Amino acid sequence: MGHPLVLAAGSLLDCGASAMVDAAAAAGFDGVGLRLSGPHAVTDTSALRRRADGLGIYVHDTEVHRIGTDTADPAMIVGCSAALGATALLVVSDLPDHDDTIHRVAELSEVCARNGLMLGLEYMAWTHPSTPLAAIDVARATGCRLVVDLLHHVRVGAGVDELDAIVASGVLGWVQVCDAPLAPPPDGDVVHEARHRRLAPGRGELPLLELLERVPDDVVISVEVQSDALAMTAVVERARLLHDAASELLDRR
Repeated sequence: MGHPLVLAAGSLLDCGASAMVDAAAAAGFDGVGLRLSGPHAVTDTSALRRRADGLGIYVHDTEVHRIGTDTADPAMIVGCSAALGATALLVVSDLPDHDDTIHRVAELSEVCARNGLMLGLEYMAWTHPSTPLAAIDVARATGCRLVVDLLHHVRVGAGVDELDAIVASGVLGWVQVCDAPLAPPPDGDVVHEARHRRLAPGRGELPLLELLERVPDDVVISVEVQSDALAMTAVVERARLLHDAASELLDRR
């Protein structure tokens, strides 16, 4: 059957949840990711869930709770995610201490489990954990699953071996895909690159095919392309471009 394809929230941060659902359905995605914080907050979860169901797509993941930074009670985003019928909640940890991260992720993982949600923890160069092997340790200790963003994976110096280790450990949640130049940005600002300068899958130089070959076929692929350049493209057109680019890439595996 191939990988389920999801349109990540980061790809359409300039529109609301209903428009995001409509665009994902029009583009042919199987599911959608939604950002629930700040201006993207959803006030009528029942109506949005009915809209998604009627269009034949599902809410795969919701985001983002930043452990150690967000002051809001995480129970609020967990409750909203559950009401939307989401599969998972995506989190990152801004806590510098390893033991503190373990404790907080374990607590949130239990809350999510009680609400029928998977907790997906993403690693990045500027978060904790910041490497795949450290992330595996956190997942094993807390019961969470790992979100592998292939841009972040490459930028922390990881490759096929580290992805193999995540798959073998049984803690892989889902994979986020985009593209970029192979070399890090000349200014070293990987945060700005990740939030503003991503490319559609197959339009850059990252070893995406080599990495995706290691991902089991039933694992969800979420297309996350935060791009200032693509933000000038109409929402539905952008969603279709990303769906087609990801599909073409996966067809080459």
